[in-house]
Amino acid sequence: MRANAAEQGVRFGQGRGLRIAMLGIDGIGKTSLASCLRDWFVSFGRECEIVSWRRLIETGACERPFPATAIRELWVEDWRLLYGGGHAGTRVIDSEIPSGFCAFSDLNIEGRFPSLVSDVRASGPLVSGLVEAALDFLIESEVVLPLASRGVSVIRESYGLKPVLKSMLIAKKCASDTLPADVVDRVVGNVASLYSDPYLQPDIGILVDGSPEVALRRRLAQDRRVGVAEDYGLAGIDGMASFLSLQEDCARIFRKLAEDWGWYRLDTGDRQPGELCTEITEALIEPLFSRSGRRQRSTEGPD
Repeated sequence: MRANAAEQGVRFGQGRGLRIAMLGIDGIGKTSLASCLRDWFVSFGRECEIVSWRRLIETGACERPFPATAIRELWVEDWRLLYGGGHAGTRVIDSEIPSGFCAFSDLNIEGRFPSLVSDVRASGPLVSGLVEAALDFLIESEVVLPLASRGVSVIRESYGLKPVLKSMLIAKKCASDTLPADVVDRVVGNVASLYSDPYLQPDIGILVDGSPEVALRRRLAQDRRVGVAEDYGLAGIDGMASFLSLQEDCARIFRKLAEDWGWYRLDTGDRQPGELCTEITEALIEPLFSRSGRRQRSTEGPD
């Protein structure tokens, strides 16, 4: 792990919550695992929150005008950029996205809007990724760190790099006469460096690693379809092979970065969330409880 365990234990023992982040492909089980991990914290009387852009919007967990309004409005524009200029038959998809969050929230965009489109301009998904990267700084500074400072452990069920990278890989697949693929490659490299910055790195980073084939099987069993931007459909490439291709491209980069960052690799296989949660808590979190407890007893002194 990037931060050494002793330092994490000291901070944890001083009333600061842990920042935990998971990185993995779509459908590999991060959401279920995050819920199990939160329940584990709660069972020990520790506060814990799962934080994501989607959860902040859907639950209204961020109630202050800033950053709540910015988070909601950026959500709308992120979708508009993702579809930038794309067509589905005679429909120009981004033109159907209204201005303003209230009108947008009534659309059920992921249920109504197509995952397979043509003629998306590469600049759209590329800038969509940059918007999401910028938003991660906002969420970290205005949501995650304030929670952690109050002793709440925070789980980012999907580390912000994932949607950013997916958008940029989709951009690279979109034919463009004005945005060459090598430019996208350079932006991807710069974004990887951005997420390597200690400010965005968690106390505990977990690579939830598994097979794209298993992820696809789980996704179809759960939702009976692949979601928007979970395959190369926004680049006009259809079929299950499109999902596998995007997820394999993501997984290859995730593994390299997780190794560089010193993150823990959790091999999912066909294991259930409870078993995976046990591995995480025993390997990464219970030792911090022990260290923080010893430190607290030592500072209290003898009776």
